[in-house]
Amino acid sequence: MSRSRTASKNLLLSAAVLLSVLATAAAASAATTSCQPGMAIPHDPLRGCRRYVLRRACGLAAGGRLYDWSLKERCCRELAAVPAYCRCAALAYFMDGVAASSSSSSPPSSGEFEGRLLEDLPGCPRETQRGLAAMLTTPGECNLETIHGGPYCLELTDREMPKY
Repeated sequence: MSRSRTASKNLLLSAAVLLSVLATAAAASAATTSCQPGMAIPHDPLRGCRRYVLRRACGLAAGGRLYDWSLKERCCRELAAVPAYCRCAALAYFMDGVAASSSSSSPPSSGEFEGRLLEDLPGCPRETQRGLAAMLTTPGECNLETIHGGPYCLELTDREMPKY
């Protein structure tokens, strides 16, 4: 009898470990697929960040004020409303959008991206805006947690981070 109890306990333990592994994998998969516009990311995310990024990264200001705390606060509120595990995806969508579906096999032109709010402007290239946008979760900006467990989007800041 002792052997059958031990075997039953081992079987239950193995089943519990297997269920735990499967649940973790399912949760990770759900987190990745839910980081889409209209799911965990709003359809039109971070609209308030566009004006903040233009002012902060490029010095484009209306009314003569280059730094506007209310713009930063609005941007940070919008970013904080996105779940931590989707913030980097929301920033990527904000910066680069997603390619609109088309029947041609050629890459989409700049007008065929959905969601992208950053564009080349006179005196303010999109790459400059993108550099600041990639840092919006960092301590010097909104200081928000991401999927990486800290305030950084590693996949967005793979090159040297600019100083603003």
